[in-house]
Amino acid sequence: MAARSFCTSTTSSESVARALRETRAAVPSPSAGIVFVAGGAAHVRNVAEQVRSTWQGVPTVIVPGAGVLHERAEIEGTAATAGLLWKQGKAVPFAVGEPADDAEALGENIGRAFGPKATTALVFHHAEAFDPETLEGIAKTSPTTHVFGAGTVSRAGMIITSDGNLIEAPAVGLALSGMARPITATSSACRVISSFEPIEEIAGGLVLRVGNQHALDALSRCSVDKSPDQDPPPVVFAALADPNETTTDGRVRYFIRPIRGIDTTRRGIMIGDDARIGMKMGFALRDATTARTELDTTARFVAQNLLGSAPSFGIYLTCAGRGQNFYGTPDVEVRILRQRFGDLPMAGMHSAFEISPRDNGSPRFELYTSVLALFRTLS
Repeated sequence: MAARSFCTSTTSSESVARALRETRAAVPSPSAGIVFVAGGAAHVRNVAEQVRSTWQGVPTVIVPGAGVLHERAEIEGTAATAGLLWKQGKAVPFAVGEPADDAEALGENIGRAFGPKATTALVFHHAEAFDPETLEGIAKTSPTTHVFGAGTVSRAGMIITSDGNLIEAPAVGLALSGMARPITATSSACRVISSFEPIEEIAGGLVLRVGNQHALDALSRCSVDKSPDQDPPPVVFAALADPNETTTDGRVRYFIRPIRGIDTTRRGIMIGDDARIGMKMGFALRDATTARTELDTTARFVAQNLLGSAPSFGIYLTCAGRGQNFYGTPDVEVRILRQRFGDLPMAGMHSAFEISPRDNGSPRFELYTSVLALFRTLS
């Protein structure tokens, strides 16, 4: 078997040990593994120790999340673990934490840790210590590597090296080589409620003018649907787009940022450094119907782009704000993926934030987004 996934509660150490043993037995000569853990810091450490003893000699990354998932279920609100073993290519685990006071330099060190042969890298960064400038540093030292990942929840991630060392660091992951790049795509959980207009004037992260009007006036003109019993009203976000980036079907590819404040005197809205002159900006709301539709579109795109290659396994990273409380019912996103990919081994988590790859430029810090990566064997 080229890959095998598992998912189990961590309330019983024996159930975890059994899942790890069965997974290891199903994959001869595995090249790497990834294990997601939910339920708090103590559970993460306990699972990591079990992985180290059961998957001896297998480079593995341990990733704390708010919830975990595999191809059949999403588990939220309880201690659980899900993971994958696979036998394609070569994986080099890395753990980087210095310099802690310089995000871009930290990113440069992460990029160097990938090594010269890496074509793909999975990066998991502790959310509380993360600065998006880290991603710019990664792009400086490893500009051609296909990078995706997420923010860990409750504590930093860990790696287990092939010789059994267990190392925790703010940034951990796997650098992959000797295998095809995954087909990777993102989907948003937000519905755009305005047109996208060019940003014309900014002062220190405060967007002053957009589309020939004051930014605050543009926000005020947005139509926000609110049910009579909805309190507080829905939160409006900024949707930012680079004019040169589009989705697979030609639509504007946007990313979400919170509105941090308003300046009623200057009629501006505070977005931060991500807003730049020349970009386009609109406004958006979290919306479950949109999230379903976008994920289905993403899954269809990934499936269509297999182009005759055989899928091996998938990794799915989705925002912690996209779970059962958001949809009103469990397993919504896993069911959508299962409709497209059936029993394909898959594992992932509910994350603090997401990191998406870009063909040109640094990887992108994402919010209320999911990242689907499908690994395949070329024919």
